[in-house]
Amino acid sequence: MHHALRRIVISIIPALVIVLGTQQVAAESPGNGAKTASPGGTQALIERGEQQLERGEHQAAISTLSEAVADDPASSLARTRLGGAYLLTQNYDRAIEQFQQAIGRDDQNAGAFIGLGVAYLHLKQAGPAKAALTEARRLAPDKRDDIDVLLQRIEQTAAAPHH
Repeated sequence: MHHALRRIVISIIPALVIVLGTQQVAAESPGNGAKTASPGGTQALIERGEQQLERGEHQAAISTLSEAVADDPASSLARTRLGGAYLLTQNYDRAIEQFQQAIGRDDQNAGAFIGLGVAYLHLKQAGPAKAALTEARRLAPDKRDDIDVLLQRIEQTAAAPHH
């Protein structure tokens, strides 16, 4: 991957995944039909996982967020966060799996589309990356500038001569 693209992606992954995932909290409140296996259980686990990610404790976050998914398998937010943790540990296949599961549960989850796009970028799959990021851009117009940076880099990388 082009070094400049890698630096940009590395610098914005945690912020985008965490910030956009936070937008899912309101959509998954118990009043909106989301299953809550134990009062505050899934949400408490997600919050603990977020804190672990912010401290750079990626493996601990994967464990905690896996518990959140087990507590509420229908939680798009828990799966988005778990995908983000896998992304940060460069386990792109597992990240893609979780982001796809999150999107399957909530096709309006912009954070999952961003994570999916970034994972595909790391796997040098420009077509799926562009498709996922384009959908994220549609779903989260307030994040358009950050997403456009990634989309422009995909275009520049695709247009660059290969040696």
